[in-house]
Amino acid sequence: MGISPKAAALRYIKIRPRSITELKEKLADKGFSSIEIDAVIHDLIASGLLDDRAFTKSWINYRLARPFGFRRIIQELKLKGIDQELIDQAMAEINENYSPEAIALDLAQRRWQRLPDIDVQKKKKRVLDFLLRRGFEVDLAIRVVRKI
Repeated sequence: MGISPKAAALRYIKIRPRSITELKEKLADKGFSSIEIDAVIHDLIASGLLDDRAFTKSWINYRLARPFGFRRIIQELKLKGIDQELIDQAMAEINENYSPEAIALDLAQRRWQRLPDIDVQKKKKRVLDFLLRRGFEVDLAIRVVRKI
C-alpha cells in the first residue's frame, strides 16, 4: 500500500512551510484525488499546521533576511497562491520596521566593493541591475546607485 495523502502532506510541510495552494499542487502531483486532498487540507488547517497567514509572514521575514526587495517577495507569494489581501496585510505590518532604502544602499555598497576596477558607469549599471534582480523598485535602485 502506498503512502497516505496526510502522510505525504506532513512530509511536505516538514521540509519547509507551504501555502495551501502549494500543498494542494504537491498532493495532486502525487496522484491523490481532489476529495482526499481537500480532506487533508481541511484537517491540517483545523489543527493549525497549515495557515496561509503565518506562511506569508514567515516567507516575508525569510526573504527580507536574504535581503530581497518587496517587489520580488510579492511576486513569489503570488506564485505560491497567496491571496493579494493577505499579502497586503503582511506587507503593511512589515513595512513599519523595514527601510528598503537602507537595505538597498548597504547591498549596493557591498556589491560595489566586490566589483573589479572597471569604468564607473559600468559599475553603476551592474549594481543597478543587481538591485533590480533582487526585487527593489526601479526608482529606489536608481536613487541608491546615485548615492554610491
